[in-house]
Amino acid sequence: MHDLAIRLDRTPTPFSLIEEVAQRRGNHPALIFMRNAADRAPVVVTYRQLVEQAARTIGALRRLELAEDDGIAILLPAMAEAVVALLAASSVGVAFPLNLLLTAPAMRAQLELARTRAVFVLGEHPLLDVRARLRQAAQDLPGLETIIEIPVGPARGAASWRDFLDSARPEAAFAGSADRTAALFHTGGTTGEPKLAELSARNIAAGALMMAAATRWAQDDRICSGLPMFHVGGAISCGLSALASGATLIFPSLLGARDPEVVQSIWTLLAQSQATVLAMVPTSLAAVVDVPLEDANLTMLRAVCTGASPLPRELGTRLTAKLGKPVCQIYGMTEMSGCCTAQPCDGQFREPAVGFAPPLLEIGLHGDAADRGEVHMRGPNAFQGYRTKAGRIVRSPEHWVASGDLGCLLPDGQLRLMGRSKDVIIRGGHNIDPLMIEEIAQQHPAVRVSAAAPMPDQYAGELPILYVALKAGAAATAEDIERFVAERIGEPPARPKRVFILDDLPLTPFGKIARYKLRQAAAVERAKGCLAADAIAELWCEDPAAKTICVRWIRASAADALERFRKSTSALGLTIELQ
Repeated sequence: MHDLAIRLDRTPTPFSLIEEVAQRRGNHPALIFMRNAADRAPVVVTYRQLVEQAARTIGALRRLELAEDDGIAILLPAMAEAVVALLAASSVGVAFPLNLLLTAPAMRAQLELARTRAVFVLGEHPLLDVRARLRQAAQDLPGLETIIEIPVGPARGAASWRDFLDSARPEAAFAGSADRTAALFHTGGTTGEPKLAELSARNIAAGALMMAAATRWAQDDRICSGLPMFHVGGAISCGLSALASGATLIFPSLLGARDPEVVQSIWTLLAQSQATVLAMVPTSLAAVVDVPLEDANLTMLRAVCTGASPLPRELGTRLTAKLGKPVCQIYGMTEMSGCCTAQPCDGQFREPAVGFAPPLLEIGLHGDAADRGEVHMRGPNAFQGYRTKAGRIVRSPEHWVASGDLGCLLPDGQLRLMGRSKDVIIRGGHNIDPLMIEEIAQQHPAVRVSAAAPMPDQYAGELPILYVALKAGAAATAEDIERFVAERIGEPPARPKRVFILDDLPLTPFGKIARYKLRQAAAVERAKGCLAADAIAELWCEDPAAKTICVRWIRASAADALERFRKSTSALGLTIELQ
């Protein structure tokens, strides 16, 4: 039996996993929370303190007489209490980390689906108004009885958290079997109806251990995480996996990578905190790549780690050249408890890919081609099923999990992704269901038919755009439709960035919308935006994956115009084929 499997059998829950680390590294810093980018005296929580706080929170939750299948929502940014709440809630009931940016109606729909009985929420804060939206979402919500406010500093509402903890004695017992559902994570990104992936306690512990093995976190690592805790990437792939290794997890302010002060001082912040790894999504890395290094001493930094969406090759090249450190990619899925593959953060520079499979994970390529196929996976981190408004969709334990991504294995064993077999739009790690956008667009009185498609973007990977055809005799502008759709979508990343009105949408011979043609059109439109003002070229796309743009160069005043155009489109993940 592999050593990882032995440890998983010994510590099959998130709490027991961290409790074991605390027994041997009790005084070592587990969490460092910086109140702001310039915080010289951040909050430090040792492993012993983390376990003690989680045990006390478990005891307090038990006083609420919650059942093991009751939902306990966590509306907290990246702070120490978010980790405490995750460990405790998953031990007592079903932890449900929730996106802090949701509108009140979207929040209510998810709280209801999770059968939420209690909520941890950030107290009064000038930059995060989540408490006000929660009050609106929770009004008359059946079953929701307890709201626990977590203050930041000596803020009003502090008594709520203090009284809650003082009401109980510490407990460490896990309720029920380690194979019961212990957490819910929203997946499908932004669908018309919420869909929650059910993860068991064993799934979560496995995902943390497997990612730690794949990344090769070391117990002396200090990992600065700019990932949100409501996503499996922040909660498990980076968060619990770092703690399972005995490393130190650093949270750079409540807003993390969304904090402008963190972005502008990122290299100084890493030097002062003596971080060895920086973890950010590509969108955030694109925001920091041009920040001057100045005199920041980054000798301790050994890698930049990224995932959640494809990393543009040019962005990776620029970061590597700037820092002299490798940029390591992680590939994760909510359905796999955040862990699929990873490039080890071991100081080696590797070919761009998403890395190696960890121990205990099987990867299969399913399809007709010998050298590529849809990536399927199975292992102890594979989820239990989906919870939807229509009912529960159970996953059979012996079945493979289909990723929807096309991939191939490189000679060194790394997995390389080559596109997707499904039409989900991935914007900076947010999985966006095009059907949801289309259903809302269809509600506009002038729209006859609609289809959402991804447009390449240097920073977010993809942006959702919308194509529509109008009803006969109807009149509407693209701005009208864009505003109509945006007002009815609860999650900002899913709002289309542009709307195009066509006479008709392209169809397949079977009468279905030819989505690949819309992807091609979106890629061409985006490539046109890379042309210099005085350049004239004919552009078209025949590539089914919409990654190769054909160009017939007609005129340009500058001799290097084609090379600049090729470089700009390369940053978008597009290849130019000169005709």
